[in-house]
Amino acid sequence: MSEQDPGTAFHITSLRTPTPARILRLHGELDYDAGPSLRRALISEIEAQPPLLILDLSDLQFCDSSGLNEFLGARRNRHDVPLVLAAPSLQLRRILEVTQTARLFVVTESISAALAYYELNIPG
Repeated sequence: MSEQDPGTAFHITSLRTPTPARILRLHGELDYDAGPSLRRALISEIEAQPPLLILDLSDLQFCDSSGLNEFLGARRNRHDVPLVLAAPSLQLRRILEVTQTARLFVVTESISAALAYYELNIPG
């Protein structure tokens, strides 16, 4: 069994905003083994039916295709909760471009840009 570097271990922090939008901050490396943990967190947040769910990717050090699949699965949720990918790395942006899935998401440079998107685009 290999030991995982605590600095790269995947974990999720749920954040609240001054708006009804919700934020999940992803930390570490998002790979096949981390997928179920992310799926549970996404389902939990989506079931609360926020007007917008922001995934803060600024602390995500790695994401492979299984992570992308979790993002795609969350996008197709039964409550139609919009999903924003905030502050993705260049590596993740490249994955989104190569797989031609970037157009399926709202992608912003920062959390503040994602919250501005909420203010401009989500009826309230």
